[in-house]
Amino acid sequence: MSPPNIFMGRLIMTLERVTLHTIRQNRLIAAGGLVVVAISGGTDSLALLHVLHQLAGTLGIQLHAATFDHQLRGEFSADDVRFVEETAQMWGIPVTSGRANVRQIAAAQGVGIEVAARQARYDFLARVVREVGASCAAVAHHADDQAETVLMHIIRGAGVEGLSGMALSSPMPGHPDIALIRPFLAVTRAQIEAYSHQHGLQPREDATNKDTAIPRNFIRWETLTHLETLNPSIRRALVQLADIARVEHDYIEQQLQQVVTRHVTILGERITLSRKVFGDLHPALQRRFIYWAAQHLGSADTGYVHIVAASEMGLRGNMGAVALLSGGLRLRIDYDTIVIESENPPKAASDSLRLDGQSKISVSIPGTTALADGTWLLNASTICEGSVNARLAVLEGSDVILRTRKEGDRFAPLGMGGHTQKLGRWMINRKIPEAIRDRVPLLVVNDQIAAILSGEAWPVSETFAVHADSPRIVYFMLQNARDEI
Repeated sequence: MSPPNIFMGRLIMTLERVTLHTIRQNRLIAAGGLVVVAISGGTDSLALLHVLHQLAGTLGIQLHAATFDHQLRGEFSADDVRFVEETAQMWGIPVTSGRANVRQIAAAQGVGIEVAARQARYDFLARVVREVGASCAAVAHHADDQAETVLMHIIRGAGVEGLSGMALSSPMPGHPDIALIRPFLAVTRAQIEAYSHQHGLQPREDATNKDTAIPRNFIRWETLTHLETLNPSIRRALVQLADIARVEHDYIEQQLQQVVTRHVTILGERITLSRKVFGDLHPALQRRFIYWAAQHLGSADTGYVHIVAASEMGLRGNMGAVALLSGGLRLRIDYDTIVIESENPPKAASDSLRLDGQSKISVSIPGTTALADGTWLLNASTICEGSVNARLAVLEGSDVILRTRKEGDRFAPLGMGGHTQKLGRWMINRKIPEAIRDRVPLLVVNDQIAAILSGEAWPVSETFAVHADSPRIVYFMLQNARDEI
């Protein structure tokens, strides 16, 4: 759920009530939980610790403060730590402090000061969460921070996910097993300052927060201030944009997961999808699939230009055509599938399996069938237990065998609407060498070719393709028996 929109209409809720509503409605903290609160001593984080301290009894939670010295401002930052320690002690809240030389970290890692500081801070927070056995860590990001974040993402050319800004709860950067919550995301900076004044809080002020050489500060003090002359409600507009984008992003993700669940085959470092299914998708889902596949294979920085070019290739490329993605990945056009893989993919196991012309091997479903004197194992299961070479709609009681081609064989590849073509012609089009065409294994169901054991994602027949109403799905996986040892 989303936090209450504090920009809409006259605000009648106090900051405590907005925060309590946000936590309860979105189930940010479970009763009985221990929360680590990140506090620098500044206005926002000091107010967050105070509000949560006030609400602790109502919520049935415990608090542990965590403060971190980046050693960027000498004695000033050390004084901030002492201030936090004294304040937490006065309020009866346990506190853990940490420190690191961020300049040295940045130089050693070859990154900017901001990046190094952010990750060092999160590494420290994660350590505290684990040490005290907390359920999550809370930070003081608020609605104005959200507006700034969205504007920064727009400037950098973000997609819908980036326009969503920050979430009320998300995995901690670098520590995905820990939840990072933002109970203040529904309140403004002005509300926090008014609350601090009302309760006599005396926060520490960090002079670097006014340094416009830092991009976020420039956005805050220069860019947004100028934009407010054009639209006094620009911050509200940006927060609303984040909410709209987040909801639409969630919907697209749901639609993508349906495509992944029903049609995508994942095998090691290779992901495949039928060209027909890809072509039938809305362009938004075509692009999202490519982005998702690249992320799944370890490339976190695949950008707009790569995705659009790969999407166009997926729609119009000829067999064998390639579109490069970032992170050493590529999109390759196969006969009836789109393949996203490493630029130097390992050889598929099925490309090493050959049968003699007399072979006719019954396949057990479910079960494991030994092939080629036990060198290879063909696993067939009605339960998907990981990566597979193919999934087929096979009715119970069907006769399933492995054999090589014979005179008159025809194949109905995906994308031809159920029409068949001679198997020999299909092999020629796929550039399968003539010397091995008579030894390529065929998976045959009730005397019809259902799949061809070629590559990591096997070409399958339209007749046996999986659909939403398929009564039984069988998952096939070929592996070298020596891998079992």
